[in-house]
Amino acid sequence: MNHKELFTALKNGKIEKCYLFEGEEEFTKATALRRLRDQVAGGDFAQMNHVRLYDPAPDELIAAAETLPFMSDRRFIEVRQCSLLTSDKTKEYDPDKAVEKYQDYFLSLPDTACIVFYVRGKAEKRKKMYSLLSKRATVVSFEPLSDQELTQWIAQQLNKTGKRISFPCCQQLWFSAGRDLTLLSNELDKLSSYLGEREEVTAQDIDAVCVKSTEYKVFDLSDMLLSGKGPRALQMLDALLKEGQERLMMLSLLGRQCRQLYYISVMTEAGKKPNEIAAEMGLPGFILQKTMPLARRYTPAQLKKAARLCTETEYLVKSGQMMEAGSLEKVMLEIMSLGKEHT
Repeated sequence: MNHKELFTALKNGKIEKCYLFEGEEEFTKATALRRLRDQVAGGDFAQMNHVRLYDPAPDELIAAAETLPFMSDRRFIEVRQCSLLTSDKTKEYDPDKAVEKYQDYFLSLPDTACIVFYVRGKAEKRKKMYSLLSKRATVVSFEPLSDQELTQWIAQQLNKTGKRISFPCCQQLWFSAGRDLTLLSNELDKLSSYLGEREEVTAQDIDAVCVKSTEYKVFDLSDMLLSGKGPRALQMLDALLKEGQERLMMLSLLGRQCRQLYYISVMTEAGKKPNEIAAEMGLPGFILQKTMPLARRYTPAQLKKAARLCTETEYLVKSGQMMEAGSLEKVMLEIMSLGKEHT
């Protein structure tokens, strides 16, 4: 089950006896946990009907599940840091015996309990406990949102504050600040406050207020370098290095940017339209709009050479044949020396 299916089930009042929440999208996972908890153990006696356990032994969890709720139909039991589902070692109980005990108990879970095993990140699927829960519980996987889902989520969150944002600006925001919903939620709060009485978010607002992810900063560096502003790109590189960014990571991102430009250039020469290129490469329209002018500055052969230069340099550094210090600067200087052809 994914998060959408879970929210639909909760909306319809369908609540299971036992869940496993796992996956990389922590914000949506935490939201789902709160919603489920409120439905199971909300009301005046919510605190008395909600218990949180940390890596409990089977007897502790079973005792919590067998305790009758107070003035409510169900009790909500939240299990955190369960070592039976992670790479952590168990502390005070035998893991194999624990799984055996749960195997019997989960056959007859009481109707008065709702148990949620809450795992930060992905659960270890090779563990016996995961195999058991996949058969006896409802496993909900919280995966990162797709581009379309992320764009819709941003627009919905802003709509709650009476603000609007266009599709391209949504793309700019998640590309600029990153895809982590917790961080994006904070950025949206900042944007709403910054707008004041204004309702429409602009690209200038995002540039003025929102934090820039490392990927976006390197994208800006690549944009500056490939648009013919090499000295300024080198100054930006110096600032990024002082921030603690790693040369190899930035070299890899620069290589990816050069490869994207090469593919865009080849497909443009083949007569493909921008929307066709975006669909084939899986690029947001916002990114394609920014990269198309760069691709026109170079021939496909020049862009292919730049991409190969990044890849080969990265290999030489990783294999110990070249010092990391100065490697990215050398690549940038060689890219600057490429002949540019303006259209």
